[in-house]
Amino acid sequence: MKQISQDTVNKNVDYIADGIKTVITTFDKRAPGSQGEAQAQEYFAKELGNYADDVKTEKFTLHPLAFMGWIYFDIVLLLGAITCLWFNINIGAILITITGLLLLVYQLLLYIHVTAPFFPKKTSTNVFASKKPKGEVKRRIVFCGHTDAAPEWGYLNLGGAVLFEIQLLASLATIPFVIAMGIAGIILNGFDVFPVISPTPYRTALIVCTAYCVPVVLSLLYFFNPFRTVDGANDNLTANFTALSVLKTLKDENISLENTEVCALMAGSEEAGLRGAMAFAKANKDKLSDVETIFIVLETLHETDHLSIYTKDLNGIVKTDPQVAKLVQEAGEQAIDRKIKYATVPMGSTDSAAFALAGMKSTCLAAINHQLQPYYHTRKDSYDNLSKECLGLCYKTVMKTLELYDEKGLPQVETKN
Repeated sequence: MKQISQDTVNKNVDYIADGIKTVITTFDKRAPGSQGEAQAQEYFAKELGNYADDVKTEKFTLHPLAFMGWIYFDIVLLLGAITCLWFNINIGAILITITGLLLLVYQLLLYIHVTAPFFPKKTSTNVFASKKPKGEVKRRIVFCGHTDAAPEWGYLNLGGAVLFEIQLLASLATIPFVIAMGIAGIILNGFDVFPVISPTPYRTALIVCTAYCVPVVLSLLYFFNPFRTVDGANDNLTANFTALSVLKTLKDENISLENTEVCALMAGSEEAGLRGAMAFAKANKDKLSDVETIFIVLETLHETDHLSIYTKDLNGIVKTDPQVAKLVQEAGEQAIDRKIKYATVPMGSTDSAAFALAGMKSTCLAAINHQLQPYYHTRKDSYDNLSKECLGLCYKTVMKTLELYDEKGLPQVETKN
């Protein structure tokens, strides 16, 4: 590949920023499975058609509200458990609370949506574009962003990270509090149910438990707002347009690769629990196994100081591919003179986890501070809150990643015994 000039970098950064503004100001809000998401995907398909040899749109179904909607179930369960305490149905209170805890683990930590049948089904789309090399396809690289945007997180918008974390920790504290009260009730009263005359200290503790837990549990109703979708300029249109700009650059600069197929994936419904990436992996894993295929997922390209490569994803549970991570790290060293740090997604996930779970080679390049910032999943994530400096660094890194992969393939990494 020929050297990418700074003028080319600047033009593509402007293209990314202008494109983000166009999508946000032209189309409806892009909630997973919404009309706005579909409109934006149609736009990306047309735009990709200017630079790719082939563009495909794949539909899939999902229950988008199931990802965050488990919170409503936990509200009901915890209120039911507190009611059981007052009727001295202590074993019931404990079991109900444990059920709520398991729901949190499945839905939030593992992204297994056991509540999906209780929410409306919708249709979303993935858009996949590819540019063939001059010769035989011997390897394939896919740059991936997601088109949808998140529902607004109420407390983060209202009071920033401090209020969000206080509310989150206060809510989690209700679980051991209710379980402890249930155990104390069994110790004091056995398994007899209401009416039971409990010792005064226990009744006082029960009043305190109720006074604390009920308002905290009810406050979860404002944890996210399903009726307000954020603009998602950084999360994650920065990624979509950066992926798109790779194909644009190849055409604009008249660059033809010998044996590497270059692809861009605009995934749908990432904010519904990686449903688009999961659907794409399921539908295309066998098709893409004809040659070595790697995924470079891009996520929230905003904060230069927090430029990272995620080697552990999905709440730190899923490992991404070490060779792909090393490839991006080497690209960063050469393109921007920075050894991009390896990092873990401490809470949440990226589409890279979906590909990794499917047994595909992937990693994620992100630039977000996990000490939650005011723009994350709030109305402040707008087109006038972009970092062109960060976009430029990420653009140069992904272009160098492509160059290194085309010339040398995946690097070797040391394996620990």
